[in-house]
Amino acid sequence: MNEDKKKTGDWKMIIGGILLIIVLFAAIKLIFWGLGEAIPQSRLSGGQSVSASQSAPDTDAEAPSFCVHCGKALPESFQWGQFCPWCGEKIEQ
Repeated sequence: MNEDKKKTGDWKMIIGGILLIIVLFAAIKLIFWGLGEAIPQSRLSGGQSVSASQSAPDTDAEAPSFCVHCGKALPESFQWGQFCPWCGEKIEQ
């Protein structure tokens, strides 16, 4: 009789473990779904399009040598539309 209890107890442990794994998997999927809903995808893709538009050089006008906001010298590779490495302000034409 003791062996029958042990066998049913083993099956209950196995089934309980499998159910626990399934519940945890579903909970993790639900958490990531909630995070996906909370963080809009447009904000993530918006950063990429901004950097792509800034990388297009404007060859018509010469880039400034000094920041108009803080007055510090800008690198030679600086172009219009970039941000000043010293004060962080955008240099617009």
